[in-house]
Amino acid sequence: MQNVIFGLITGSILASATVGFALIRQTENFLHIAHGQMLALGAFVGFVFADRGLNIFISGLLAMLILGAIGVALGHFVFSPVARDGATVLLFTSIGVAFLLYGVMIAIFGTGVEIYPVSFGGSHEILGASISTGELLIIGLATMSVIGLQMFLSLTRVGRWLRASASNPELAALRGVPVRMVSSVVWFISSALAAMAGVMLGVLGTVNTELGWANILIILAAAVLGGLGSILGVMASAVLLGVIMDVSALWIPTSYRSIIAFGALILVLLIRPEGLFSVRRRAESM
Repeated sequence: MQNVIFGLITGSILASATVGFALIRQTENFLHIAHGQMLALGAFVGFVFADRGLNIFISGLLAMLILGAIGVALGHFVFSPVARDGATVLLFTSIGVAFLLYGVMIAIFGTGVEIYPVSFGGSHEILGASISTGELLIIGLATMSVIGLQMFLSLTRVGRWLRASASNPELAALRGVPVRMVSSVVWFISSALAAMAGVMLGVLGTVNTELGWANILIILAAAVLGGLGSILGVMASAVLLGVIMDVSALWIPTSYRSIIAFGALILVLLIRPEGLFSVRRRAESM
């Protein structure tokens, strides 16, 4: 049971990062490989504030706001100018941005390991397993952020604009949707969620410059596993993948976590190529 609890914690953090990645994939139509480095940079920015004595929640919020602004700048000045060249150009641009951010983090923070100066709080027993107050908060915050995003997309005007732009940006623009503003909102939300996931990972473990590379492939696996068109589906797939990886540690060394993730992905795609929670099949059958 303890490994299931660990899996729920891992899955909650993974869900926060993966939802942002999937949002970019769905609206900007490319795989944002630099998303992992945004996660790592968010972890470092949050650490800088926490190390100076700020409350961890304030530190996390500031990291989200700063990374959100950086994401908007990248979207406007880097990705938007090459968007017309297609998804392949955007993909390689994102890889280039990933290496650039990686180099910047090494130059600023070095290659050492940093530890957040926070405690997890008291421990609680759930069905014979132990979980700290901090870990419960991480699960709660991740869940609320994803559900809040789903409500934002479903119930607000900007959310409807976002869904229209994702479906057909040219038609949305013709109907008066401010596509550029919507794109900025997407970049801000995606990057802020990556920063939140980075801070959570840092609080649970350590922060180093390899954090982005270590997580981007797992984020990619979770996004593909969930399929397109459902934020809650992506969240569910991320949590499921987190549980699978941590429960598998009972039999397989944790160094093989990425292999476990992609093994589960391959197995699912052989059975359901469009992903576990994709709405595409349901749409095509109507």
